[in-house]
Amino acid sequence: MEILRNKIASLAIRHGGGKKGFSLLELLIYLAILSVLVVVIANIFISLSKSNAQSQAKSEVNSAIRFASELLRQDIKSSSVISVPTTPGGTTSPTLTLTRDGVVIIWDTSAGVLRRKEGSANPINVTNANVLVGTPVFTRIENANQTFGTTNVAIGINITFNYNSASPDSTYSDSLQTTINSYNAYQ
Repeated sequence: MEILRNKIASLAIRHGGGKKGFSLLELLIYLAILSVLVVVIANIFISLSKSNAQSQAKSEVNSAIRFASELLRQDIKSSSVISVPTTPGGTTSPTLTLTRDGVVIIWDTSAGVLRRKEGSANPINVTNANVLVGTPVFTRIENANQTFGTTNVAIGINITFNYNSASPDSTYSDSLQTTINSYNAYQ
């Protein structure tokens, strides 16, 4: 029994003399390790947040471009008359006026929003407040066919779309640059 008591006493002396708790050095080491872990985890969350904001900005802008492009394509391809821009050869216009199924359709922008007005109805916003649109440039392109005595009309389109955000982490901009041929609008 005496031997067992001596063994326990020697173990207690080696491990802080039987005192409970941490020494100041151990506490400082634990705090340093914990601080490094908190900083690493915080940086990971900040990085994820930035990439999520950038991803959302790209998604919004690309979605607006696809939607506007498809509506413009449908209107131009099935138009019977394209009246603005009026002359070919590099003449540009910030608006596009065409006639489709006897109804005049006007494309323009107002306060950074791309709009489509059909007939006498109020304009409909094609883009929303999350995406700002720069001034569009519509260019009339004509291709004369001497054999058939017709002139094919196409419209060149250049529109810049910007994500509307005050945060520098979610800035994104892209452009719609295309040419759409009208199947029905001949001179």
